[in-house]
Amino acid sequence: MEYKFSHIGIPTTEDMKWDGFCEPGKFHYTDFNKDEFNVEFVKFDKDSLVSEMVKTMPHVSYLVDNIENAILGRKVLGEIFSPAEGVRVVYINNNGSPIEFLEIKE
Repeated sequence: MEYKFSHIGIPTTEDMKWDGFCEPGKFHYTDFNKDEFNVEFVKFDKDSLVSEMVKTMPHVSYLVDNIENAILGRKVLGEIFSPAEGVRVVYINNNGSPIEFLEIKE
């Protein structure tokens, strides 16, 4: 399995100029592609079902070819979800730190 760095996600409670809203995860986000260092800020709605670990700790995101293979034998934090067509996301607990796997099919 190859893991290619995508971005760093930082949770915040501050209001910012948001680039989008992820309905399945119920969070606002900035576009990490617009940031020089691939930093994404995320603000979760109060009723978001995303793991508390993801809501409160920064995460590192990796592009993977196959999410199902990437999560084999790992502690998964919630369900795989699709924030956009052709995109699937899941978080894992890696030694007490959240990691995001991002699968993009073009």
